Amino acid sequence: MSVYIQAGHLSAGGQEMDNQFDNNGGEQNNALGDHAIGKQVNNYGMPPELFAQYVRELGVTDSALASFFKILEEQQVARGDLDSKLREIAFRHKELLVRFESVTSDDPEVKALRELAGQAIKNGDYDQAEDLLNQAKERDRAAVAKLKESIAEQQTALEKRQLSEAESCVEQAKLQEMQYRYKKAAEYWQEAATVLPKGRKKERAYCLNNAGYDLYCVSEYSASMSVWTQALLLYQQVKNEKEKSNILNGISVIYYSQGEYEIALKYAKQSLLIAWNIGYTNLIGTTLNTIAMIYDEKHDYTSALNLLKQSLLISRDNNDKNCEGAILNNISQIYYAQDDHIAALKYLKRSLRVRRKINDKMGEGVTLVNISKSYSSKGCYSRALQYLESALVIQREIEDRANEATALNDIGLIYRKQGDDVAALKYLEQSLSIRKKLGGKAEEAGVSWNIGWIYYEQGELAKAEQYLSRAVELGTQLERPDLEDWRKTLAAVRAKLRGQR
Repeated sequence: MSVYIQAGHLSAGGQEMDNQFDNNGGEQNNALGDHAIGKQVNNYGMPPELFAQYVRELGVTDSALASFFKILEEQQVARGDLDSKLREIAFRHKELLVRFESVTSDDPEVKALRELAGQAIKNGDYDQAEDLLNQAKERDRAAVAKLKESIAEQQTALEKRQLSEAESCVEQAKLQEMQYRYKKAAEYWQEAATVLPKGRKKERAYCLNNAGYDLYCVSEYSASMSVWTQALLLYQQVKNEKEKSNILNGISVIYYSQGEYEIALKYAKQSLLIAWNIGYTNLIGTTLNTIAMIYDEKHDYTSALNLLKQSLLISRDNNDKNCEGAILNNISQIYYAQDDHIAALKYLKRSLRVRRKINDKMGEGVTLVNISKSYSSKGCYSRALQYLESALVIQREIEDRANEATALNDIGLIYRKQGDDVAALKYLEQSLSIRKKLGGKAEEAGVSWNIGWIYYEQGELAKAEQYLSRAVELGTQLERPDLEDWRKTLAAVRAKLRGQR
């Protein structure tokens, strides 16, 4: 049976009822079903039979419907809106009860409180339901606070463990570096960076920076560049300009080692600008040295020498022996390129003393190779070989592949000068194999040319053409100053080959 309320009268079963049921706000007793409403607010003067009709149609308990009226009376809902508001409250009442049909909680007490709250809602005792739900909420809140505290403690303990694990990796890396096992050290640095707690950008950058340097030491240029690029991004995020400038210089050196001189110069200048801005004098000296070596490759010896002498003064002022040893070595090479072998040897011996004093194995190997060149240029081949063999022992010990390739090339050239082409080609091929793996264009071009020239002089024109053409190809990319001579030689070889055919 449809029940609806209109303004001014109630209609039930076609029978009109006017407002004579209003008892002017007095109290009434209604006994409906098995629930005594008792001293209840007058339910807008609704008679018991109509009240029962609403209970049946809305599908709620007597006490729940009585609570609906109480809500409407408290909100002073107009009589004309009673039917719609009763139905709205009933809908929400039943919707809420559905939520309590499958009460879930890991806490038995919370579960019991919520079940009681559901029953209270069903009976229309909303105040009791609110109290029970508040009790359940407070118990859950206390449990949440306790769990958060526990999680925070666990997170702190986890981070401490992660830091300890990372520290062990760092110690392993330093242990490997002490034994010149740079590749293994780089692996531990990278492992340390991986296991550090999230958010430790500064520490992660530090580990990656060291990994990049160790990879550079063993001429793993591609891997070094990748790791250094990651570290650079982190240093930018934490605004560490000092380390950022260090890495930019390192990247410059990698490009220099690969014969990419213009790109190397770009990075070196970026590094130098930052170093000047923050007053990082150590790096100013180091970067000036890098730029000087780029000018050396361009045969601008005057500019290179001026920069190196500035760099030498800075390194001595800062007592930077590593940089001093490198600069003395590099100054020697400027003089060597200008055929001043006496001055070159003087600076090389100074460099060797400094590098041995600080146990700079990589630097010592480089300087030994350069000393051998000076002796070789004077025809002292036996002595030159002694220095090269000493250098080779060090370079293989510390896995310095780039400088090992240089030493092998120079040994090959000495055997060539002594007329032993078989030994010369053996060492040169070993050098070339390393150069191809490392990707240094300038060095690969030089070794390829040396091998091709030997075959050319032996009359092995087909083999000579293979190596000389590769040298010219790389030399063209690098714009070598002697490229035109190389092209003429290659053209002559190809002409002779065509004549043979």
